[in-house]
Amino acid sequence: MSKENIYSPNKGRNFYSVKEILNKIFFTFKKKRKIFYELLYLTFAIKLYHKISAKIIIFFVKRFGFDFYNNNKILRLLFFSGIRGMSLEEIFRIREPHIIKIKKNDDKILDDNYKNIIIEIREKGFCNVSNIFNLKDKDAENVKNFFKTKELYNGHDPLQSDLKKINYSKIYNHEAKHEIFNKGYFSFDVETSLENQLINNLFTSKKLKIIADLYCGFDTEPYTISTMLNIKKEILHPVTSFHRDTDDFISLGFFIYWSKTDKNNGATKYKIGSHRKDNNNNSEFILEANPGTIIAGDWMGLHSGNQKMEDRERLITMIRFGKKINQSYMQTKSYYFF
Repeated sequence: MSKENIYSPNKGRNFYSVKEILNKIFFTFKKKRKIFYELLYLTFAIKLYHKISAKIIIFFVKRFGFDFYNNNKILRLLFFSGIRGMSLEEIFRIREPHIIKIKKNDDKILDDNYKNIIIEIREKGFCNVSNIFNLKDKDAENVKNFFKTKELYNGHDPLQSDLKKINYSKIYNHEAKHEIFNKGYFSFDVETSLENQLINNLFTSKKLKIIADLYCGFDTEPYTISTMLNIKKEILHPVTSFHRDTDDFISLGFFIYWSKTDKNNGATKYKIGSHRKDNNNNSEFILEANPGTIIAGDWMGLHSGNQKMEDRERLITMIRFGKKINQSYMQTKSYYFF
């Protein structure tokens, strides 16, 4: 394992009061309650269930192989939170044999553009795929203007906020004495993101899916979409520490930048190659981007948000592909939208 064996510096921490936890449990985005999924959502609060689920997943993978578990909807539904109960070593022990197997197919990719993208992500952990889509400055400006008319939540994700929508014009008006609310991150719900036609087109894009399928080595689909805003202030939030997104054993996420992003204004940092078990590089790369840039990344690799937001806001949409039933899909309650 790499020397950079960080999982998440905040793993196991609880940022919520009992009242806030109950509010999250009963929150449905004003949709009709989905009882079955809500019962599964409750398992997030049971650490023992995570540990037991982890042991069950490891057993099935050892006995029947990763593909058996990965393609079994019942197992994924019942034990989606098992990855939370695993060590980083256990996660890589499941993940790496699958990646080694599917890498053998990379040379068979007929389209050179896709082949080069996959090879670069395998090596570095990320790749700029903007040339596949050629979004224009006007597209990005239209998206920014669209979201300025919408309400949003005062957290990195709606479920990591106080669950109260506010008007865009009010985002600089108040502070909250809370570890993760009002810390410079704001977010729009899935429904709002998909109301924008350009984002909706990207969400259903065959090109994004092809890249994700080739990288993951199986049939993928979007499992989360979120649009996030960083405001002009020093960002003090847990995600500004290096961490790994353990949504699932393998997935691919696309970061779509609607505003210019640089080292002094919200650019994400990524430890090159840290998504690989055999990596010995870990030099830090800053993902600076112009409006319309799309970065494909394996966010199992070590990455961090940026505390600096000196002179502009950052608006970004994140679309993640993999097996739909995973802990991120459940944790964000995306099941109320797709």
